[in-house]
Amino acid sequence: MNITDLKVGFIGCGGIASHHLNQLMSLGVKPIAFCDIDKSRALSFAQRVGTGSIYTNYRDLFERERLDAVWICIPPFAHKDEVVVAAEKNVNVFIEKPIALDISIAKSMVEAIRKYNVKRARAVLMKEGGRIGLVEGYWWGWIPSTIGGWWIKRDMSGGQVVEQTTHIFDLARFLCGEIETVYTEMDTILHTDISGFTIEDVGVFTLRFTNGAVGVISNTSAAQPTGGAVGLKIIAKNLQLEISSQYTKIYKGMESTEIRHSVNPYLEEDRKFLESIVKNTETEVPIEEGLRTLAVTLATVESWRRKRPVKVEEILG
Repeated sequence: MNITDLKVGFIGCGGIASHHLNQLMSLGVKPIAFCDIDKSRALSFAQRVGTGSIYTNYRDLFERERLDAVWICIPPFAHKDEVVVAAEKNVNVFIEKPIALDISIAKSMVEAIRKYNVKRARAVLMKEGGRIGLVEGYWWGWIPSTIGGWWIKRDMSGGQVVEQTTHIFDLARFLCGEIETVYTEMDTILHTDISGFTIEDVGVFTLRFTNGAVGVISNTSAAQPTGGAVGLKIIAKNLQLEISSQYTKIYKGMESTEIRHSVNPYLEEDRKFLESIVKNTETEVPIEEGLRTLAVTLATVESWRRKRPVKVEEILG
């Protein structure tokens, strides 16, 4: 068997799903089933592929299709038990972060199922970096215009920190180890003129890692399109890392090395996932990692609500 033999489906046929569909088709994989509460979206995906069954209820999809894998690409608030149902049907699950807004839902997902140039940077950091001291991350962007009004509502997206900046927290965990405690200052200062805007538009999150390192991650949805930035910086005893969406830089003494990001991350993560199914091996990023990162971002929101530092273990329970 090779990856083109796998039977693949989609739950959610919006923007991020479209990116994954493009990558799968470039790999020669033709999904056979599409589910979306908006039937026209599912139909548009089937038309792009040239075939495929259409569903508006994921339970019907799992009952009628024999899938090897399913891509779950739905907004955070929309997650229910689709991952659990998939696991019960022995269907491999690819799910986008955040995996839920409720930690109990995320835990049920984990119980049911029981990064490319960055890996090189991690290897160098682990081998040569020495003790990590300082971490600084940032997601300075703007309000996404293609995903509907749910993103600006905290009860639907969790806020920018949960829905977007989660990727920076995840990268920090991958490179620097587990985050123990968070403290948050965030507010809505710049988007007060937008009706229904209930999330932060600026936020700063102070971190303490279990290895003793300290860090700060910030986010905003009020950056100018020409001034947005996403990245992470790390200062260790023997070197310094700077990671952006375009490159990774490694500074050591008077020398620096730049690694340009030539890999398509969507293509590579989809390829790796499919290959893990064919080879019957563990995925490189198991769902437990999604649970841990979700716990960190939910801890930032809880810190803001309680106006005190919050330990991640308080969220995990």
